Amino acid sequence: MTKLSGNTRPKTKSEKLYDRLRTVLAIGLFLLVGFLWHKVNQKVEVIEIERSPKSRTWSEIVASDTLNVVTLQTSFSAFEYRGRWYGNEYENAKTVAGALGLKLNIMLVKSEEALIDSLFYGAADVAIWPIAYSVMESYWYLRPTGPRWADGQCIASARKLKTEAYKDSLLTDSMLAELPKYKLSLIEGSHQWNIYKDRKIQKLFDFRPYVIDTIPNDSLNTELLTDSMIVGLTEAVMLRCNVARLMRDYYPTLVVSDTIPNSIDSLAWAVTNVSDTLKHKIDSITTEQLDSQTPHYTIVARRKKDTKRKRPLIVNSFKMKDGAISPYDDIFKRKAKEYNLDWRMLAGIAYIESRFNHAVISTKGPIGLMQLMPQTARIFGHDPEEVLDPELNIDLACKLYIRIADRLRKRVPGVSDEDLMCLSLAGYNAGIAHVYDAIRLAETLGYKANVWPNNVEHCLRLKADPQYYRMSVVKQGKFNGAFTINYVNQVMGAYHAFSQKVPKD
Repeated sequence: MTKLSGNTRPKTKSEKLYDRLRTVLAIGLFLLVGFLWHKVNQKVEVIEIERSPKSRTWSEIVASDTLNVVTLQTSFSAFEYRGRWYGNEYENAKTVAGALGLKLNIMLVKSEEALIDSLFYGAADVAIWPIAYSVMESYWYLRPTGPRWADGQCIASARKLKTEAYKDSLLTDSMLAELPKYKLSLIEGSHQWNIYKDRKIQKLFDFRPYVIDTIPNDSLNTELLTDSMIVGLTEAVMLRCNVARLMRDYYPTLVVSDTIPNSIDSLAWAVTNVSDTLKHKIDSITTEQLDSQTPHYTIVARRKKDTKRKRPLIVNSFKMKDGAISPYDDIFKRKAKEYNLDWRMLAGIAYIESRFNHAVISTKGPIGLMQLMPQTARIFGHDPEEVLDPELNIDLACKLYIRIADRLRKRVPGVSDEDLMCLSLAGYNAGIAHVYDAIRLAETLGYKANVWPNNVEHCLRLKADPQYYRMSVVKQGKFNGAFTINYVNQVMGAYHAFSQKVPKD
């Protein structure tokens, strides 16, 4: 028998079993790690696929023959009035689409966040809204294109705010607590919101006079926020300096601060990284045909033409008191009582028609708080110039509304108060003859003639379709009812909002 050298001895059965188990466990652990690594890689790949923008390629855009653009509805970007589009960005986009040989399709969203989502998910090809480069940098897939310029931010208020006292370097905490504070409204997530949150800017600009009022990012844009400030719902807003200068053409009493230090940023339209060809084509067009340094707001030119008539726009600044809607509440209440109306509905009309500007005269003819047509003034025996007087303007608006409501009540018996209000507002905006057409269409097509939503409202919209406006029951012919429907919705929205804020009596 051969002897084993040294201390080497045969392994026992238990030791051999242990070695085998250890080997199996090592192999199992290796396989488990490999499986998990594979799954993690799979998950990362899926995430990357989901994160890729779904924008259309240039060939897909050409095949569709349409350029889809998205923006926010403001007077300095794009807005629809009586079936036509206006606004600086609209004019530029129209030039670009024409040069590309494409039709222009405009989509409106409520916030910059929704605008960027529209690009990511392929609903739009280009955002024709001035987006700050600092905002684009936070979205890895965005690329600047189109007109480019630099602009800063400033604080705007409807009246002079007493902020000088905050400059005193000897202020104690107790003294600071006694100084007046002003509500500064900022839209959450907006560029202005980010400017306020920037610590570098906070060191350079004193925000202590302001109490920040956070506005949800899907409820208002900066222009509507400025309108709300003028009527006293807030005391200050932050605006781009170019926009502030524009708004001063609307509201000459607007007080605008100097540019906030470090707030100047480059602005441009945006596309995604999938749309490089579209980006280069837009850039070449804007370089050749558009002034890419400074936006030219066409609406300002129209407003300035109005001032040549020696009818300057005047908006009285005032501070909103608790339980008040406008400076004209006393008149609304008196006239509402006289004509048996809800004064908050009258305030809703004035807010949507003129933003409580008693001196506004539209280029289309309507005059004053309630935007009465000159022929309406003459019907009631007054010269059009007279109805700039707020009390007379509201009185004639009440008479016109009552005349419309009485006729509609007789035409569609059994109508509810809410539906009658909607029908009457439609008549106030479009003329009662078009509402009669919609009622006759409703009766003919089997809709409820005494119900506004989804019935007479729908039939008013049908008047834009040849299939319906050529029917014998339609006496007034073609009519684009979308504007009137939007008007009714806006006035009713304001009315319901005011009803929650203040009592009827």
